[in-house]
Amino acid sequence: MRRAAARYKKQGLVIVGVATGGDSRASALRFAKHQQLDFPVVVDTHQAVAWRYQVVGWPTSFFLDAAGHLRGQLAGPLDNTSLRDGLASAGALTCSTCQPLAPTPVPTPRAGGLSADSVFTADTPAKPFSLSDQQGQIVSLRSLRGKVVALTFVSAICTAECPLIGRALGQVAQDLGKDAKHLAIVAISVAPEADSAAAIRHFAKLSGWKSGEYYYLSAPHKVLAAVWAAYGIWVGPYVKGQDPEHTPAVYLIDPQGRLRAYYDVPFLAPRVASSVRALLST
Repeated sequence: MRRAAARYKKQGLVIVGVATGGDSRASALRFAKHQQLDFPVVVDTHQAVAWRYQVVGWPTSFFLDAAGHLRGQLAGPLDNTSLRDGLASAGALTCSTCQPLAPTPVPTPRAGGLSADSVFTADTPAKPFSLSDQQGQIVSLRSLRGKVVALTFVSAICTAECPLIGRALGQVAQDLGKDAKHLAIVAISVAPEADSAAAIRHFAKLSGWKSGEYYYLSAPHKVLAAVWAAYGIWVGPYVKGQDPEHTPAVYLIDPQGRLRAYYDVPFLAPRVASSVRALLST
């Protein structure tokens, strides 16, 4: 993208990077400096731009012509060929061998108004668990009946996907407004050896999670391993000083304790919030 911005500047090409999916201004600035980007990078704090463009994964590129009309899009990494195809579609260059970019399929809400990467039937019970939260209180799925549960697996010391998950779920709660009282954010540790009380408080603060709105659950490694396996979460060996490796994912569990939706990471907060509202309405 950096090379293309310079190469095709005379053809009128303007590249704009949109940091979304939980990025903050600070993380976007670090990325732009590290990659030496000389084109604008804007921060989509509330994911409104990604929601409007129906982004379902990162990275996704859109090619607009000089009149502002969308002429092509591509989900996934760009290479020289796909970049030229997109620029030709937008009229930035003439290319006899370029091919139009096929539109990216956009998931549509399924039965019950759910929009997710995977939707489960209404008769799929969520796997039970009973673990201690950050206050030392025992939390189980049964104790959360009546609320939609956003279940994820993170580490408070993780610096890769976990902060994105945290901020995105915080945005879900914010998007729900008064309905946020019917949502429980449940985070199960993937690094009980490292997730101290101070680290958990810091992670929750950075994520925008409010007291009484979230439950950060932990237990000895052997106990957690059974819960990870029940939800198909792979967790690598813990290595001190390194980011814990694990499957990043978010599940939605309905107020009756049934597993209803699954989201890969990264994900759009407005998309999850829409599904939460659908589950609350039923």
